[in-house]
Amino acid sequence: MTLYQLGEEYLKQAEELKGVIESYSALKKEKYGIELYEINCKITILKEMEREVRITGNNLVEYYSCKSGKRHYCSHRFN
Repeated sequence: MTLYQLGEEYLKQAEELKGVIESYSALKKEKYGIELYEINCKITILKEMEREVRITGNNLVEYYSCKSGKRHYCSHRFN
């Protein structure tokens, strides 16, 4: 598996997490009190997970890309 393919897998997982977030958001309309609080906590955690997975996926997909302006694969060099 290449870095690009791995990045694509991460991006697919990010999309799946978005779907889970949307399903929890739909539940918020029916809940009150502690249940609403718990759903909001889950949504917050899932949003952070989605963000981290998406960022990692984008970094992997663009690792060797000249478009990004960042050359990750040689950032450790001084020349």
